[in-house]
Amino acid sequence: MKRKPQPWTLAALGALLLAGFFLRVHALGRQSLWVDEAYTWGVVARTSWRDVWAAMLAVSDVSPLAYVIAKLGAPLFSVTEFGLRLTGALAGWLAIPVVYRLGRAMMGGRVGALAAAIVAVSPFAVWYSQDARPYGLYLLLSALALWGCWRARGGRGWALFIASSAALYLTHYVAALFVYAQAAHILTQLRRSPKLLRQWAGAQAVAVLPVAAWVAAFLAQRQLLTSLSWIPPVTILTPLQTLWNFASGDAARWSLPMIAGVLVLLALMALGARTHRTARALLLWWLILPLLAAWLFSLRRPAYVDRYFLPGLLTVALLLAAGLLRLPRLWRVAGTALTLAGLLIASTRLYTDPQFAKEDWRGAAAAIQADGLKVGVPDVESALGLTPYIAPQVKFSFARNAAELSARLAEGPFVLILRSPHESAHALTESVPFEPLTEGPGFFLQWRAAHAGVPLSVRRFTGLALVVVGK
Repeated sequence: MKRKPQPWTLAALGALLLAGFFLRVHALGRQSLWVDEAYTWGVVARTSWRDVWAAMLAVSDVSPLAYVIAKLGAPLFSVTEFGLRLTGALAGWLAIPVVYRLGRAMMGGRVGALAAAIVAVSPFAVWYSQDARPYGLYLLLSALALWGCWRARGGRGWALFIASSAALYLTHYVAALFVYAQAAHILTQLRRSPKLLRQWAGAQAVAVLPVAAWVAAFLAQRQLLTSLSWIPPVTILTPLQTLWNFASGDAARWSLPMIAGVLVLLALMALGARTHRTARALLLWWLILPLLAAWLFSLRRPAYVDRYFLPGLLTVALLLAAGLLRLPRLWRVAGTALTLAGLLIASTRLYTDPQFAKEDWRGAAAAIQADGLKVGVPDVESALGLTPYIAPQVKFSFARNAAELSARLAEGPFVLILRSPHESAHALTESVPFEPLTEGPGFFLQWRAAHAGVPLSVRRFTGLALVVVGK
C-alpha cells in the first residue's frame, strides 16, 4: 500500500504550484507576438470555425489540437498577446503536478517532488509555456502519456495512456519519435512480459486513429511539405547543447561555464540512473532515441530544433532529481539549493535580459504606420508577422526579387521588411543584432549593388529591420 504524501510535501507542492504559476503568467503579454505566434493569431482571429480546418491543413507541420483549444478559449481570454499565450501557460503549469505524480510512481515521492520543482522553475519549460504555440500543451500531454505508459506496465492506466497519447499526437508531429522510444522499451521487456507488447500495440492502434484521420485529410489536400530550410545543420555536440538548454535556456554558443554545466548535469543524471534501475530504461529511451533519430535524419536534411524535444525534459528532471537525492546529505542539500537557485535565476533572466526579446513586430508596425509608406515584404512570414499589428488599410506588396524591388520603387518610396538571418536550433529568440545592408537576402544585396544611387535608411527592431528605400 502506497503511503500518502506527508503534510510538508503537500505544502511544498503548493508553494511550487504558486511559483510555477507566477513564472508562467508574469509579463505574459508584454512582448510582441513572434512570427510563429502570429500564425496562431491568424488561425484564432481570422478564421471562422468553417474555415479553420482548411487554414490548418495548409501547413504540413501543424497539428490541430492546440489551435482548436486556443480558438475555444478566445471568447474567454481574448486574442491579445496575453490571451493567446494563456492556454499554453496554464497547460505548462498543470504539467508540474503531473511530473510529481510521474516521479512518485517511477522513483518515489521525494524524487517526484524535486523533479516537479525543477520543471516549475526550468527556464526552458517557462519560456515555451509562455509561447502562443503548442509547447505548453506538448509538455503536459507528454508527461501524462509517460505516466500512463509506466502505469500500464503493471496492467493499470490504459485509459489514461490511450487518451493522453491520442491528444499528444494531435499536438505535435515530433511526438511520433516518442512512440518509438516506448516501443524500444517495451521490446526490451518482451521476455519478461510478452503480453505487454500486444496490449501496448493495441492501445497505440486506438490512440493513433485521430491523428491518422488528420494526416489522411492533409494528404488529400495535396499540399507541399513545409520547408525546413531555415534549420541549421547539426554537429556532433548538438544533443549536448539540447541537454544544457533544458537546464539553462541558454545554449546557443559553447562557453567554459556551459561545458562545466553539461559535465555536472551528465554526472548527476548518471548517478540517478544507477540508483533507479527499473525506471531508467524507459527514461533513457524516452530521451535518447528521439534526439538520436532526429540527429541522424538531420545529417541529410536539417530538422533538429530543441523545442521539438521538450518531452525529453521529463527524463532530465527525473534523473537529475534522483542524482541530487543520491548525494551525501551535505552535498545533497547544497546541490539541490544551487540547482533550484540557478534555474530560478535563469528563469528571471527571461524577463530582464534583452537576449530573450522576441521579434518586435508590434514596434515595426507602429513605425510603418507612422511613416505612411507602402510596404514591401520579401516572404509570406514577414506579412504574417505584421498582420496582427498593422491597420487593415495598409497594403503589402511582395518584394521577393530584383524585379519586384524595382517595381515597388517605381511606385514611390517604400519600406522593405527584413528578418534576422541568424537562425539557431538552440537559441530561444533571434535577438542577435544584424546589419541588413550587408546581411540581408542575396537578391536585395545584388539589387542594392546595381542601384547604388538609391537612398536607403535603416530602422532596427529586435529580430527585424525596416529598410526605407527611395527616401
